[in-house]
Amino acid sequence: MKKILFFLSFMSICLLAQNSKIGYIDIKKVFDNYEEAKKTEANFKKEVDEAQKDLDKLEGEVKKMQEDYEKKKNMMKPEEQTKKENELKGKIQELSKKYLETKQRLDERGKTLENQIFENIKKAISEYAKKNGYSIVVDSRMILYGEDAVDLTEEIIKILNKK
Repeated sequence: MKKILFFLSFMSICLLAQNSKIGYIDIKKVFDNYEEAKKTEANFKKEVDEAQKDLDKLEGEVKKMQEDYEKKKNMMKPEEQTKKENELKGKIQELSKKYLETKQRLDERGKTLENQIFENIKKAISEYAKKNGYSIVVDSRMILYGEDAVDLTEEIIKILNKK
């Protein structure tokens, strides 16, 4: 079934190609050379580093509490030992919860930023394609062969970096 769908898709593209202007783009290269994407990535890395510092600080507090407890536990009364163990468990749960919340927040933020960058790239591609009479622009990962003349990658990078 997949082979039939692929063949039909391929044939549709071939028929369309007879009357259309087609170009291709190395989307990874565009991302890698798009200055706004680089800035966004650097700013996001700072956010990640700040979040990691907060988590490291909390983890340090937990380790210190554990070490203090281990040093003093033999000298504590049973109820005091139980109290300290509960405090330690609470701090460990706080660390675990903060880690999960931070990971989720940063994952969502990263996806949002990536989508924004991708939308900017798609918009630039669309505008370029319409202005220059291209009916189709595809990602080069799907191209087994393409003439350099229809590789639009550098043009799109130039357009994006002018903005």
